[in-house]
Amino acid sequence: MRISRRELEARNRRQAARIDRFIEERDEAQQGERACASQLERVARELSIGKDVIATHVIATGHPSTVLHSPEACMESLVEALEANGFHLRLEMARIEGRDL
Repeated sequence: MRISRRELEARNRRQAARIDRFIEERDEAQQGERACASQLERVARELSIGKDVIATHVIATGHPSTVLHSPEACMESLVEALEANGFHLRLEMARIEGRDL
């Protein structure tokens, strides 16, 4: 059976609308992927900085000139260095110590 021109045009409009929706969904997904990748890069950069600060302090604690410092002074120094680089550990430290916030 032959399809009428009106039915064919309606079918084509529906198909074009579906294609447009798929394109919009794809574009939104790509935008979300780019945002996620950007956040992952930021987290990786922060982690790298944090690891550098910690490694520097670990090496410094083994240096002969720091042997006389107390563990509390080393801890304070590490926390201050991390905070100077944007790592604020107040909440994590309070949670580990069991304090109420």
